[in-house]
Amino acid sequence: MNTFSEPTNGENLPLNILQVMPSTGQNLEATTLKPLTPTAGKNPARETVFVKTLGCKVNTFDSHAIENQFKAIGYELVDDPALATISVVNTCSVTENADKEARYLARRFRRSNEDSLIVMTGCYAQTDSSRLLSLAEIDVIVPNEAKEQLVPFVQEQLRARREGRVILKMPDGIKAVSENKQTHFKSSLTLFDRADSSQTRAFVKIQDGCNGFCAYCLIPYARGASRSVPSNEALTEIKRLVNTGTREIVLTGIHIGDYGLDHLPEDQRSGRDPFVEFMKQLFDIDGLVRVRISSLEPAELTENLIKVLAEHRDKFCDHFHLPLQAGHDDVLRRMRRKYNTAQYRAACDMARSYFPNVCLGADIIPGFPGETAAQFDEACEFITNVGLDYLHVFPYSRRPNTSANKMPGHLEPQVIKARALRLREMSAVMRKAYMTRFIGQPVEVLWENRMDALGRPMGTTRNYLNVAASRASENTVQGQTSLWTIKGFINDEQMLGIPFITN
Repeated sequence: MNTFSEPTNGENLPLNILQVMPSTGQNLEATTLKPLTPTAGKNPARETVFVKTLGCKVNTFDSHAIENQFKAIGYELVDDPALATISVVNTCSVTENADKEARYLARRFRRSNEDSLIVMTGCYAQTDSSRLLSLAEIDVIVPNEAKEQLVPFVQEQLRARREGRVILKMPDGIKAVSENKQTHFKSSLTLFDRADSSQTRAFVKIQDGCNGFCAYCLIPYARGASRSVPSNEALTEIKRLVNTGTREIVLTGIHIGDYGLDHLPEDQRSGRDPFVEFMKQLFDIDGLVRVRISSLEPAELTENLIKVLAEHRDKFCDHFHLPLQAGHDDVLRRMRRKYNTAQYRAACDMARSYFPNVCLGADIIPGFPGETAAQFDEACEFITNVGLDYLHVFPYSRRPNTSANKMPGHLEPQVIKARALRLREMSAVMRKAYMTRFIGQPVEVLWENRMDALGRPMGTTRNYLNVAASRASENTVQGQTSLWTIKGFINDEQMLGIPFITN
């Protein structure tokens, strides 16, 4: 599992989400999705909903799907829980702090609006619903395994409360889980939430779940077994997005390199690579301008895949996020990662051989149980030598029902915190060095529907540079690509572009 988060850069991106079907057999028919009579003091024409997202972009995608489903039945989205008929927290559970934040938000939302229906969903709602059930501030809990039921189930509970009936805390047939003591659920899928897209970039989640069971990670329990959208359905949705004006497609999932394997019998998976076949078909879509892959496991960046990507370098975004997690072989082995540092380095070297300007990023987990000071120093040296361009740092956190939780050698919190700080400081230096390489160079910018603080148009290059135009022009229209020369830095995350002049 990876923990990559794709920045939105402020643009309101359309989300196209695969969703988990209920495993209970319960059928909450669409006929229950009727507008309710608005409560006093609210907008007389509409009910209101507020959705708060914690954690990774996969959760962000799911939140947008929930929002769009509420909108489809007449709800108005609000940006303040104090104004909401229903407040939804889409939780994360990667770290203990994420759990704490979810509980804090439930209390805060209740204080801000005593009448709102407080709903918890997402990974924490899947891994420790028993804890959430004990909190008086929370009205309804919808775990990931029943997430598709959320909108009809929540609306029915709101109706029940208004009619004086008993509110059900959880969907029928869903059992409460304590401290992640649960099975590895597997759900079927529906496709996308069918959000209308006239935006520059759209995320398409083609896969969910994970079968990896790395020692530190509860995501296989929180999101279930790996499962994929059939390629014909995913390609049809991408064609629809392209036809409605989307210029860049970002393929995403929990473990995207597993794409399609669940559709093959186990005895036919050896030597097959459904993701490569999917990419070949994707590049054939007329009108597609750019394709970006959100994240890949290092072993999944195969030469077969990268050759296909290189054949379509006019469309492929040369940016790879390859989760590293640890830069020392002994730590990787105990983490149950399926590669060593030599294999990780080889994947990075291969990426650079095909894409010289490639941007390479990684997730890293400092402070894994038993990680010595010497091993951490060697990891920092490896990260520097392999030439990564940025890091997403996730300090190790004990997670229930994971094998790492039972390992000896857990480090003191202050040691983990210090190692995380060192890695973040390294990342800032690495990112600036990478960006500096492009000063004075022409770059192709895809202009988006956003402005910087001075009102200048903003866009993104294929290799993930965030660029502001020195001035607006006919070449900075949203959805258009044009060549600009990088003049220098605006800040640590943004660069200034000036019009490219041909000799």
